[in-house]
Amino acid sequence: MRVPFPTARAATIDPYDIAAVAVQVLLGGHDGQIHELTGPEFLLPADQVSVLAKVLGRNLHCHGMTDAETREEMDRTMPTEYVDAFFNFYGDGVLDESHVHPTVRNITRHEPRTFEQWTRAHGHEFQGPTANVRTPS
Repeated sequence: MRVPFPTARAATIDPYDIAAVAVQVLLGGHDGQIHELTGPEFLLPADQVSVLAKVLGRNLHCHGMTDAETREEMDRTMPTEYVDAFFNFYGDGVLDESHVHPTVRNITRHEPRTFEQWTRAHGHEFQGPTANVRTPS
């Protein structure tokens, strides 16, 4: 798998955990508060590809794209201002998403789901249109 910004770590959060926090916030008691949400661990893109490979039982490899490759690919699909922002955030290190915050646990009283747990719950979505096609015997 080709990945941009291969050295950018991120504490990826499961959308399930975002929803669980949102429910609690909407129930009240959080007026004026800003909650930083993260997953329970920070991972490099190569770590995420390794988890996908393990869970899916597939031979996947991570290829970190160069800045030039990343910019060329991004320039084809988004405005220059967005591309520049991504490079500012991840390339220059302005945005650091590697910090793990206890917010999900503190608000919901349950541990946030890991990237592996998310992958196991959604692994079927990575199988492709021919995953369930059987050849006649």
